[in-house]
Amino acid sequence: MRPCTWLRLAPLLGVVACGGATDPDPNPSSTPTPDACTSSPSAFATKVTDWWVPACSLTQNTYNDPQEAIGPPNAGGFGPLNYTGFISLGFGGRVTLDLGGCISDRPGPDLRLYQAVGSEPFSVYVSLSPAGPFTLVETRKACGERIDRVKGYCDVDIASGGAGQARYVRVEDGELWPCPGDTVSEGADLDAVQALSVPTSAAPAR
Repeated sequence: MRPCTWLRLAPLLGVVACGGATDPDPNPSSTPTPDACTSSPSAFATKVTDWWVPACSLTQNTYNDPQEAIGPPNAGGFGPLNYTGFISLGFGGRVTLDLGGCISDRPGPDLRLYQAVGSEPFSVYVSLSPAGPFTLVETRKACGERIDRVKGYCDVDIASGGAGQARYVRVEDGELWPCPGDTVSEGADLDAVQALSVPTSAAPAR
């Protein structure tokens, strides 16, 4: 999390260079979960199925709980040490979330990602299986349309990557500021993921 976003680092720079463990393949071969679309989706993500933040970010980040990305947006507080309600993804880190059922592409955006505090970019992938394969639908999209002084958002159309349906949403840091940096909230800061086609009354309790 930084006050402004610039292209500071080539996207191909490996995370290993900053001392973290080698990132597993983000797009493993897999078949879709047979019952992926039999249940109805929730308005907001219901479960974390996978997350990874490099060790060099974990050692200094204050905001490391992936469960903070579940449910409606609730980021608040004040910084740098007293924010609440989000996970800082670190240098190239990610979290994969389950919407509880499948959404289908519709005209306009399908997903809303909530970013805390700043406007760091996200890369977004979707899948019908928690193990993939994942389809890239947005690359390093700046995410900072303001709601209030802490919360912002950006919208994503899954058809941008050719996806017609999605249940699992993988959100990846797109800031790519090399760690360890000079902040306790390294990387993009994810508050929540919303399925825009689902009424918010279907959101799970948090």
